[in-house]
Order: sequence, then C-alpha cells, then structure tokens
Amino acid sequence: MKKELKEKFQKWTNEIDNTYSLILTNDLDSLFTVAILRLLFRCEVGMFYDFHRLYSNREKFDKSKIIGCDLAVEDNETKTFCNHVTRMWKDDKVNPMSANLNNFATGVYGGGTIQSTTYFRKYNGSTLLMVLSLYGAFDKLILPNHTELTEEQKLILVSIDSYFWGAYHPKYYEAHKYFYIWQKALGLEMFNDIFNKYTKSEIMDFQREHKLKGNIFAKWNNNTYELGTGLDIGYLQEHFPMLDFSLTKFDRYCEFDKPTKEQFYTGDSKHDLNGRVFSMAVTNRNEVKVTRFKE
Repeated sequence: MKKELKEKFQKWTNEIDNTYSLILTNDLDSLFTVAILRLLFRCEVGMFYDFHRLYSNREKFDKSKIIGCDLAVEDNETKTFCNHVTRMWKDDKVNPMSANLNNFATGVYGGGTIQSTTYFRKYNGSTLLMVLSLYGAFDKLILPNHTELTEEQKLILVSIDSYFWGAYHPKYYEAHKYFYIWQKALGLEMFNDIFNKYTKSEIMDFQREHKLKGNIFAKWNNNTYELGTGLDIGYLQEHFPMLDFSLTKFDRYCEFDKPTKEQFYTGDSKHDLNGRVFSMAVTNRNEVKVTRFKE
C-alpha cells in the first residue's frame, strides 16, 4: 500500500492485540478478514452480525476493544474495517473509527469524496485485500516450498467480494479506470496474471464451484446459537492451512428492525434517514441498505 494512503488509517489500526474482540458478519470477506486478524494479532470473535441480530458470547464488552470486520457500522465509537461507501452526499459525516478506503479517498486519486455522484470511483475490492495490503501480510499466506501465492490461492482471493469484476469492465467505464488506480495504490498488481489468463465467466464458475459466495448464519442448538455456513470451510483450510476459519457459538443477541433497501436522490443525506441507524452502506449510486435499532 502506498505510504500516503497508509498514513490516512487511524492510530488504532497499529495498536491491535489479543485483548480485542472481533465482530464477524455473514460472508467470506468478513470470515477471511477475521482469520487474518487472528493470525496477525491473536484476537478472537466475540460477536456475529447477520443484519437482523447482533449475537454475542459475553454479557458486556469494553466498547473500545471491539473491531468490526467488513461492517459499515455508524456508531462513532466503534472501530471497524470496512470497504463500503458510507456517504450518500458529499458532506455526510462518516464514522471516524472506520478504517475504510472510501472514507479516505480525498487526495488519493484527486477526485474528492466517494458518495452517490462519484460512486463508481470507489475502492471496489474486498475488506480482506485492504487489510492484507495495510499490514503487508500477503507473504503470511505463502505455502511451504513456495515463493509466492499459488494460482488457486489467487483465484480464491480475487473471488472474495467479487473483486475480479472491476478488471473486466469495458475500458470506457469510469469504474474500469478507478479499479486500476486503486489496484496500484494497494499494490495488488500480483493478480493481473489471473485477469489475463481467465475470463470473467471462468472466475464466476470457479466462485460457484467452490461455494465462495455462501452465507454464514446462526442456528439454535443445545441452548446456544451455533454458526453454520454454506461456505466450503474445508476447501479454504486446504489452501490456507495457516489460517483459522473456525466458527464460534453465542448465547445472547440484540435484535434489529428488518433491514431495508431504500432509494434516494442526489443531494439526499444519510443524516435525514429515519430511526436510529446501526449500519448503513450505499449499494448503488441511488440505493442504500440500512439496519436500525428497534425502538
């Protein structure tokens, strides 16, 4: 990752240790990010968020010692690694504790803030690749008797959060241009051999074959909430044996209102949203997904 970009990350990203608890969300981007933070800092999962409930395994947490993983949390005191667009309008405030490239974009590529009218200039990669780049941790994933990531490892990594899509946009798309601007800023050129060798359809087939878009969910069993998943954990463990992809149990939860997808117009602000918002992500230039606390 370029030095000027790395310097925009908050101080807390350099202070993580095993006293921190992680918030896992419901897909592979979050699970893989959790696995990397486990490897680097020996911290463990304390909560699970599925957009309907926030599960936990403890009655009380020290809020200053919680880190979301791929979570667009709006609480200004909650630390999180996030890759979502969290501004609807250019003047919207963002969570100051969110380590999010799309919050830091001003001055990096010369285009101002990332919000509805600049949506396709966003960092369109996974939270995982951002974290690996931030900590220079790609070498931690190299298998014994190898000097670099294997082709299959690379295919897995570009499939997470469908990072590969940006490489196949038509060249006249704004999103195509900014895919490569962000790629250079994060030092992700190592994946270009994959993009040159495979078509988009072939990587989509790979993604489906190995269940890389499966969800993680909580189910009640023996007085606890156990996590289940449609992901092929065995396959991931085979290619990344240095990582821990194990899933946690929980015994309590906080329930939210049903998450909603809402249309908005240019100039609308997220600060005009009704209700007390827990998480919010702009999912297209005129659409936002919101989860609210129950009143």
